[in-house]
Amino acid sequence: MINFALNVNYSFRLKKMGLSTYMYAPKDDCKHRAFWRDLYSVEEAESLAALIEAAKEQNVEFVYALSPGLDITFSNAKDVQFLKRKFEQVSTFGCTAFALLFDDIEPELSETDRSMFQSFGAAQVSVTNEVYQHLGQPHFFFCPTEYCSSRAVPNLSTSDYLNTLGAKLLSDIDILWTGQKVISKKITVQHLQDVTAVLQRPPVIWDNIHANDYDPRRLFLGPFDGRSPEVIPYLRGVLTNPNCEFESNFIALHTLGQWSQSNLTGVKKDILEDFPAKLDTRYQPRVALRTALTDWIIEVKTNRLAPKVIAPVAAVPNIPTVEQANNINPLPQEAPLTLPPFVQPPVMTMNSLAPVDSPILSESDTDSTPDLEPMEYVPCGTSENVTSTLKKNLSSDSLMQVEIMSDNNMTNDKADSDVGMTSSTQEEIEIDDLHLLVEFFYTPFEHGVANVQMLNDLHWLRSNAHLMSKRNKCNPLEVEEWLEKAKKFTDTVERIGNLIRKIHVLPNTALTLELFPYLWDLQGVLQNCSAYVQWLVDDLPPQFQLLPQILPLHFKFYFQGNMRSAITTGRLYSNFLLQILELIIRLLPSEGAHDLFMMRPPEIVLKRLYQYRPYRPSDEPSVYSVCLKTCDDSMDGTEVFPELPQLIGDRIIGGLVTLSPEYCFVVEDDEGVCGYVVAALDSKDLLNKAELSWVPAMCEKYPKPNKEDLTPSDEVIMSFHNKQREVPESVLQRYPSIVRVDFIPPRVEDYSVPKRLLACALTALKTRGSIGVHVEMNVGDKCMIDHYQRMGFLPIATDSTCDDVVYLGRLI
Repeated sequence: MINFALNVNYSFRLKKMGLSTYMYAPKDDCKHRAFWRDLYSVEEAESLAALIEAAKEQNVEFVYALSPGLDITFSNAKDVQFLKRKFEQVSTFGCTAFALLFDDIEPELSETDRSMFQSFGAAQVSVTNEVYQHLGQPHFFFCPTEYCSSRAVPNLSTSDYLNTLGAKLLSDIDILWTGQKVISKKITVQHLQDVTAVLQRPPVIWDNIHANDYDPRRLFLGPFDGRSPEVIPYLRGVLTNPNCEFESNFIALHTLGQWSQSNLTGVKKDILEDFPAKLDTRYQPRVALRTALTDWIIEVKTNRLAPKVIAPVAAVPNIPTVEQANNINPLPQEAPLTLPPFVQPPVMTMNSLAPVDSPILSESDTDSTPDLEPMEYVPCGTSENVTSTLKKNLSSDSLMQVEIMSDNNMTNDKADSDVGMTSSTQEEIEIDDLHLLVEFFYTPFEHGVANVQMLNDLHWLRSNAHLMSKRNKCNPLEVEEWLEKAKKFTDTVERIGNLIRKIHVLPNTALTLELFPYLWDLQGVLQNCSAYVQWLVDDLPPQFQLLPQILPLHFKFYFQGNMRSAITTGRLYSNFLLQILELIIRLLPSEGAHDLFMMRPPEIVLKRLYQYRPYRPSDEPSVYSVCLKTCDDSMDGTEVFPELPQLIGDRIIGGLVTLSPEYCFVVEDDEGVCGYVVAALDSKDLLNKAELSWVPAMCEKYPKPNKEDLTPSDEVIMSFHNKQREVPESVLQRYPSIVRVDFIPPRVEDYSVPKRLLACALTALKTRGSIGVHVEMNVGDKCMIDHYQRMGFLPIATDSTCDDVVYLGRLI
């Protein structure tokens, strides 16, 4: 049964914002589209009637829409009767406004219909006019199949379909229109005049500026923009199709309400030609954003649980306007704990390049944007190997999450209690925090100021990394500038982390739930960037040179694709995250890096945050402790080596952190270090250095045992005194670097942590020219071998005669 319940508070919110209409058209209601002929059951009817009544109580007009275009036969009297019967049923619930939507369907008539109608448009007009008159000519809306200029065949002015609608569709029926494109950057008076001439009536704009249903991994929190108030007199209304997430639409709806009040007199452009400044001051998007934030902070601090099902919500400005919010995803009652799964990420490809000294983009770098829509910025896979790797990786993510949570034995109640322990000292979220949040999820065509600055700073830091490699020879002022920008960048990342902590403990848990997947992505990617910037500061050697295959770097690139591929892959990022990922992936090969950065969010809301940074000598006790607690195939080995707690750390990671600390990173939670990645650029060189210094030091520290019955500790000690095992040449040829990742499962409840750790090391190794990494595991370490395979490692065939060792590798 579908639950249509709409909380009265939501209707109140729409009215309070100056919005007056709600259109019900969710594609996840099967009786709206797929099974449009079926009547609602008694239970569904009661819920839908309650939804209509809730809207009426706030004087919000409820519009019920049907989308029969997938399989309707226009010439079939039964199908027309089904339409009438369905609308009649809903009218008995108190509904007085209706809509027929024929968008996103094939514009072809069946053989049966071709014998009755001259064209596709004529068939739609005939059925729509008949239904409209049968219902007594109520307030009625019609969405054409060609609903924007880019879909008009051959163009807007000469489209037979649109001209048929204009000439034959009854004049009181409102026609929906999205602008020049499905998602229009701007809507101008001239364009509306052209549309009005063809449709023979002013259109109702069905605005997709904030829509994210074509991409469930993007969110748009910026203000209503790109539509001057001067267009208001040229419209019958504005219908907006915002984000699928209700709470996240506050600014979109609030600023639309402000916009709708900015030309109440309906003064047209030609009258105001002598007063352009007066019109421009009526609505300013950034001013409207600030106004909306002052109201949103109240909602954010209001206790609000996500209902079991949130019906699609829409609203309309109080000019004769209409607004629609389709496809609000249903969220379970236990929403603070559980998220719907996300599907596989696509493969990214890079196209254009630019000189390294050019900035990434300006605050509104839009005029040079190719003639593509936001939904067309879709990474399209070009490598079967990448696609198969991602499929394997994504399918294993859920398993890994389940394993980690199982190992943790941590319930959701405990996770919440951990947050509760710190919430008393948690700073309260403020307007500036929300402003920062909006900046990172602005609009499809514009970045926020904060993320523009971060992108340019990161680009500049990477492009000028040579200043740190020659810091003793460079101009001190240039070095100081580099260090200042680095600190500014890492401080901003830390500020974002603090913002996420505040959002995790919001009283409005419905909003927390909605934002979690997006903030999880943002936090993880920026933490990788911050770790890399810190690595450049701490460990870049004097002989460092930028590799030609890494540079030049440029972020002004766009991904080709279409709506169907976006829906199929189901995984895109905000423009900001795309460009951040571009930088990181430039440091890694496009064939094998995506699985370390493009991951679906966990299926539960995780409130524990992690920070990644380069290893420091003071971390040695902590990483040794992690090593001991994970040495027994990821399980605690404390009881195995009770008398020598440092022994296993000395054996597994001691040589790496001592001889190759510049490639080691740690991850911290609120309790301290909970995982690490240790690596060396040249495994063979590491072995030579170890035999000269590290192994002798260990032999002195741990004397050779003189007894026959060896304990586990004795066996480890003997490994120092025996001849050290050499890595087969077949491994070193393609995977010359060595790496190891360990983390404490009870504290690492996020499956992305080991991947992000690995990404830190691989980024550093790639910067120094490595082509591949390997890990050496005992054959009995089944759990760890499985984990490495989930991180993209594959078994390496060798000619080694040692049967108790397995080598796994991945190219970088």
